[in-house]
Amino acid sequence: MRYSNRSCILVLTLACVIVICFFAGREIFAQTTPEAKQFKFDPRRPPEAELQMSIQDGFTLAAVGDCIIARPLSQVRDPRFTALVQILSDADAAFGNCETSFIDIRQFKGSPQAETGEWYLIAPPDTAKDLKLMGFDLMSRANNHVMDWGLEGMRETSYWLDQAGIVHSGCGENRALARAPRYFESAKGRIALVSMAATFTTLSQSMPPLGQSPGRPGMNAIKTKRSTIVPPEVMKALVSLRDAMGSARKAAGAEANEAASPSEGRAAGKLPETLALLDNQFELGDRLAYTYQMDSIDFSENLKNVRQGKQYSDFLLAAMHNHENGVGPDELGDFNIKLAHAAIEAGADAFVGSGEHRLLPIEIYKGKPIFYSLCDFFWDDKQEPYAADYYEQYREDLIAAYGDPAKATDADLTIVLNSLDWGSPTEDNMAFLSVVAVSKYEGGQVSEIRLYPVDLGYGLRLTESGIPRVPVPEVAQRILKRLQKISEPYGTKIAIEDNIGLIRVPKATTK
Repeated sequence: MRYSNRSCILVLTLACVIVICFFAGREIFAQTTPEAKQFKFDPRRPPEAELQMSIQDGFTLAAVGDCIIARPLSQVRDPRFTALVQILSDADAAFGNCETSFIDIRQFKGSPQAETGEWYLIAPPDTAKDLKLMGFDLMSRANNHVMDWGLEGMRETSYWLDQAGIVHSGCGENRALARAPRYFESAKGRIALVSMAATFTTLSQSMPPLGQSPGRPGMNAIKTKRSTIVPPEVMKALVSLRDAMGSARKAAGAEANEAASPSEGRAAGKLPETLALLDNQFELGDRLAYTYQMDSIDFSENLKNVRQGKQYSDFLLAAMHNHENGVGPDELGDFNIKLAHAAIEAGADAFVGSGEHRLLPIEIYKGKPIFYSLCDFFWDDKQEPYAADYYEQYREDLIAAYGDPAKATDADLTIVLNSLDWGSPTEDNMAFLSVVAVSKYEGGQVSEIRLYPVDLGYGLRLTESGIPRVPVPEVAQRILKRLQKISEPYGTKIAIEDNIGLIRVPKATTK
């Protein structure tokens, strides 16, 4: 009897303990839910600290635009060339956009695969090592020429850049690898590079694996959709054209679709806000302009890689290659501004654009430089070989220039292509007038930027054309004054001292 009472007491005690623990646990859980208690980060590692620039003070970044190079050049002893090479070598890190495939055509196992309208850019393998000798440390690969020689060309170029010790990003065996940041270990800190492109050939963009479908090798793409903003008088003409086309289709017995039929808005005397016509999207506005919409997944995934790259480095460089711009010759594509600002907010310490083949404005945003386009640093016209389809594509132009297209050489075709793209030789050919931008960093922001003018010698013999040189004072002044003018609307003041551009950035810029 005594044993039973004792057992009952133990059972009741255990039950009370369980009940007390249950309600105590509920109380603790309630206090730690997101609604009741905010998560606290390690005070020694707050998230915002991970995005701060931690590169050593005095760090300098030399940046240039497109490197369209076809042969080693470090052997050139022209003092106007070696002076620019010295600027690259003196910087703590030097960057450019690699828009060439490094392959040995004598042993190449692939084939030319540039899509219609693209050049077949090529250079021998030792050119990669030559770029390192000239001072280059980092190169972007996301651009519309990365797959000129197919997947084999992309892989071989990666191999030779790796052998040369040049850090490169922007392409890979799948989308995750193409978008991932890559790192250069400099003497003053670890530098990350994320390379993106909005201009690309259709099959050159990388893809992730999905289900049974494997991923696709290629480059890191940011897809965009362009709409044309038109004033009321233009929209009215477009509506009339659309309706006339619909009437013609109906008269021809074709089934008129909704887009081709007269709109209710027009019947009511109102213009539509948007209009799709001839594979183009139009929007009603107050002036002629272009507007671009970025793919949301491409945008967010790239910003995530920028953030992660910065968390694992002391300095991050974001690079963008694109040909999408505004209506005017110096007008930026609006998405480019949005992307550059967002990249800096995500952790980038510099944003460098290429692809436009002309200088575009410079902006200082939150104490960090944005070079919307640094034009070209190399433009080597000694491209060989070209593929057969390129000759076929420009057959009529070759006939007009030389009569018998069968006699045209690769050099002859290059001359025709330059004439079509750039017109007659003039001293104002924008693709051949550029700068080397050297940014110096102090206290977590850029303190000054020096802009060294570059002349690529348009119109010279092909063995001399496309090699960067310090320009004569008259040309240097023309380059800098133009850059000064187009950057001013972005709040950037460029002084010109001894034929060098100078941007001094006060500390207050970060506020």
